[in-house]
Amino acid sequence: MIWRLLSSLTLTIPLLLALSLVAVFGTLAPNEQGRYELFYQSLWFRFLLGLLALNLLACTIRTAGRQWRMIPGCFDDLHPERLAAHTRTQSLDGTSGLTECGERLVRLGFRVRIRENVLVAHRALWGRWGSTVVHLSLLLIMIGALFGGAGFVGTTQLYVDRSTTTYFDWDSQQELPLGFEFRLDYFEPIYYPIHVRFVVNRAGGDQVLATLTAHEGETVPLPVPGYSARVEKFIPIEKRLVLNLYRERELLGAYDAFPVGNRKASANVFGMTIHPDAFQDPLLKQLHSEVSVLRDGRVVKQGIIEVNQPLVFEGVTIYQTAFNQDQFGFWYAGFQMTRDPGEPLVWAGCVSLVLGFVLAFVMRPQALGVVSDSHRLLLVPLRGFVGEGGARALDELLRRLRS
Repeated sequence: MIWRLLSSLTLTIPLLLALSLVAVFGTLAPNEQGRYELFYQSLWFRFLLGLLALNLLACTIRTAGRQWRMIPGCFDDLHPERLAAHTRTQSLDGTSGLTECGERLVRLGFRVRIRENVLVAHRALWGRWGSTVVHLSLLLIMIGALFGGAGFVGTTQLYVDRSTTTYFDWDSQQELPLGFEFRLDYFEPIYYPIHVRFVVNRAGGDQVLATLTAHEGETVPLPVPGYSARVEKFIPIEKRLVLNLYRERELLGAYDAFPVGNRKASANVFGMTIHPDAFQDPLLKQLHSEVSVLRDGRVVKQGIIEVNQPLVFEGVTIYQTAFNQDQFGFWYAGFQMTRDPGEPLVWAGCVSLVLGFVLAFVMRPQALGVVSDSHRLLLVPLRGFVGEGGARALDELLRRLRS
């Protein structure tokens, strides 16, 4: 009685309705801390999910057993005592016996089994496992989500050339050991090409020799014959313009230009100074961090962390989340560190879920029986011939068998 209840829709439908109803309250009335996920991590909500998983497991075992016994069940359905219950039985004319009929069905893509005066033919039989694979995939995703609770989510902030061995855990509200040393070697925000206007002054005075406008990657002539400057990049937060200076086509070197009155002054080159004057509103394109992982003071891994390009080390995934510059001009970046032991199971469940849908909706299993009765053959559709589409497929199959 309990097993029948666990494996029935009588339990599945109320559970799904209950989960849907309480999910509405979890969305509209979040936890007092303002964290929505705490509602769905409560024990009573997980109890509902566990009951649904148990129901799904029972249904899976029951349907898997039924699918495994499909072929023997087809022979049972063709027993003389059950044959009268089939209302769509068709007479096969133009075939002399089960052997000839079986050969024709083989040419049509069926696999055939014959026992005495009964024939069972089937094709695309893998499709019968589609629902079972879908059920197992959902269970795998649930198990992966359960294992994910053994992981952690934390954050840290680092200045360039600084390292840390801990992270801040938001659940426990304390610093916890990371298990390795994490160091930020270099950081740079990358913007889409920016149009910059800059002025060229005579060195030691305010006399403007030229006002130039260019975008990153463009080369412009300087007001000194034979000299030019290529705009390499402009850093909006620092208001620093990086140029490469050329004499004719010979690279002389890099030049950092700062606004007039900045705490950093532009250098005097060739009797002139260059100062950025105005720039287009910058659009952030990417955050670029170069990092190292150390063990006992020795670098064991180096990599680049960008948005949508995390670094993974020993099951810990490190994401770029934030950046800024302090009042002294030093860069610091924020990182999120996560460990999710159930992630491989969730991904495996997602892949197998797609496979299950392909099996269920692309490979449509069909099974039919042919019974030799009083010098005539009777075709009995058993699986996969329901609805209007199934009726048309059956008519086409009869036409090809009789031709």
